[in-house]
Amino acid sequence: MILACGGAATLPAPSQSSPARTAAAAPTAAIDVSDMMGAFPAATFFVVTDEGVRAIALLNHATKYTIPTTGATQVAAGNNQIYIADEAGDGTRLRWIDQASGTVLATWIERSRKVAATGIGHGALAVEPTTARLLALYADGEKRVVEAYEPYSLRPIGMRFESLCGDRLLAGASRVVVPCFAAGELVMSDNGAKPLVVNAGLGPLVAAAMSSDGTTLVGREDGTLGWILTQTTAVVKIEPFRPARLVSDGIASPEAQKFTVALATADRDIGVSETRSTQRYISFPAGVAPNGGILAQGQFAFWTTADRQARHIDLLQGFQETMATLTGTALPGGVGQGP
Repeated sequence: MILACGGAATLPAPSQSSPARTAAAAPTAAIDVSDMMGAFPAATFFVVTDEGVRAIALLNHATKYTIPTTGATQVAAGNNQIYIADEAGDGTRLRWIDQASGTVLATWIERSRKVAATGIGHGALAVEPTTARLLALYADGEKRVVEAYEPYSLRPIGMRFESLCGDRLLAGASRVVVPCFAAGELVMSDNGAKPLVVNAGLGPLVAAAMSSDGTTLVGREDGTLGWILTQTTAVVKIEPFRPARLVSDGIASPEAQKFTVALATADRDIGVSETRSTQRYISFPAGVAPNGGILAQGQFAFWTTADRQARHIDLLQGFQETMATLTGTALPGGVGQGP
């Protein structure tokens, strides 16, 4: 049995902040192109690379700027906010980024603490929709600690809860969830209350996501899913859509109570299903399946490939494009709304 212990918020160990509004982005030349006459909403795909977090525009695929980073890097997007965590010596640097310009608006250094390693460009940070607070999942040996930060100054607010396991951090409405993949369990807290441990009943998990209203969807490798409505702990089992492998971190939520599910298949081409209940499935040829999971926003899903392409697909019409071909590491970090 995995245990979780919760309690009232407590102040973290003293940390050091650095001045807000320090420019740290590496801008690129402006490209004046059509906005496709308003056919699609503007969005930015944030990709974690060796050089830093690269901001790629959905509409014209231009690189707007690159935020330099150090070491393992995480990105979170939510409430029109963009946050980046990377390494600062033996600690973690948190930054709030202006999405339009790449300007660093606030910075906070957590001394002697590292966010939990996810192996991808996201999953250890989340934005709480009801408060706009930034949440971070820290590793303390095998234990995990969820800390909250003020959204604009990034000053610590206190510990949300602790868990004896945890691979990802999810937030939606007033619910916060830490999935434990190997155990197939979810450590779940509503409205800051003491967390509960919920067994998803699927065995080991490979993917988990939460929509903005707090609905959670998890899945195991064969594509079997577990659906949990907000404010409930009951898991509704969803049988596999088709014979396929659920991509690692291959679940994302483009809108409330809607999910995009990435499958690796024997198909020759990428295909998108009609909506099935709350899910829309993307079937990928196994050789070009997403590397580092999938992200979704509105009618688009975003991912990177093993050969370092940043790509997106229209979930309604099925057309897909390569946004950029990168060098070195290329992992999906987040998707921001607006220009």
